[in-house]
Amino acid sequence: MMKLKILIYTATLLLFFILDSAAAQTLNRYEFSERHMGSDFGIILYAESDSIANAASDSAYARIEELNGVMSDYMADSELNRLSHTSGSGERVKLSRDLYRVLSEAQWKSYQTDGLFDATIGPMTQSWRQLRRSANPMLPSGAEQMQIKERVGYEHLVLNHEDQTARLLRRDMSLDLGGIGKGFAADDVMSVLNSFGIYSALIDAGGDVTLGDPPPDRESWTTAVPKLITRDGTEVIRLALSSKSVATSGDLYQFAMVDGVRYSHILDPKTGLGSTLQVQATVVSRTGTDADAWASVLSLMRPEEGIKFIEQIEDTEAILFVREGDSVKEFMSSGMSDLLLTVTAEDAE
Repeated sequence: MMKLKILIYTATLLLFFILDSAAAQTLNRYEFSERHMGSDFGIILYAESDSIANAASDSAYARIEELNGVMSDYMADSELNRLSHTSGSGERVKLSRDLYRVLSEAQWKSYQTDGLFDATIGPMTQSWRQLRRSANPMLPSGAEQMQIKERVGYEHLVLNHEDQTARLLRRDMSLDLGGIGKGFAADDVMSVLNSFGIYSALIDAGGDVTLGDPPPDRESWTTAVPKLITRDGTEVIRLALSSKSVATSGDLYQFAMVDGVRYSHILDPKTGLGSTLQVQATVVSRTGTDADAWASVLSLMRPEEGIKFIEQIEDTEAILFVREGDSVKEFMSSGMSDLLLTVTAEDAE
């Protein structure tokens, strides 16, 4: 009996030693930044060593570049563009797991928004890019707009879930995942970091932020998103978040002036033109994919309708800033105030 008690006592001490050693492991903060998908991708992570942090970040950026080769509408040989080139041919194209996943997400969001989110918007995007680059921008004629609209419509993209193939039914269609791609990539990056045992991390995908567990000894990350531009700089709001994603969309920085009218770079699939509502939407949701897409959608909706829509989405909150002349009106979903710290000009975490 005495020998058994000694063994139990020794095992208990060993267990306490192991737990104490694990607790004593120090997680250091590391920051990385590379340019991918036309934006700066920043990663903040907490890891036990330089070797783990460097290996994790290298794998994360390799994953982003891999996804760029799948989803880019700029790269001529991307999988997305190769699919677009088959439009109108009747061909059923076998998709990679990645492209099938993101197109399935896009199609579901198109269905939920009655086409206000639409990955087939590529012809409109290309037309609008040319307009914004012009020294003297002019809106497309009515006939041109009709021709473009005939090549757009999520109902013309058919996905087959059994064999993961896709068909584009209209000729000269072009896919554009700009409203969802960066958030989708950020979600995959977080999974890559998790595979290295890193759970306390922040991924900044060109301003859209995906968050894991908070930093050590912290209850949350503190992130800042822009509210509006003033003469003194950019006023921001600060949010306390963990294991969430936050995305902002609107015409704060990117817009075009045509005949005295301000058009957002966010295009309305219903019109083919940039939105004129001057709504800036910040969305907090479970994933970067969701936050990215819903922020784009809300910037195209009237604020009252946008808030009503977002209240129906589980684990999702939003705050909208709407310009009306020289003033800015604010609209919030019911749970957003719980995440909002204060309005300030300080920097993010």
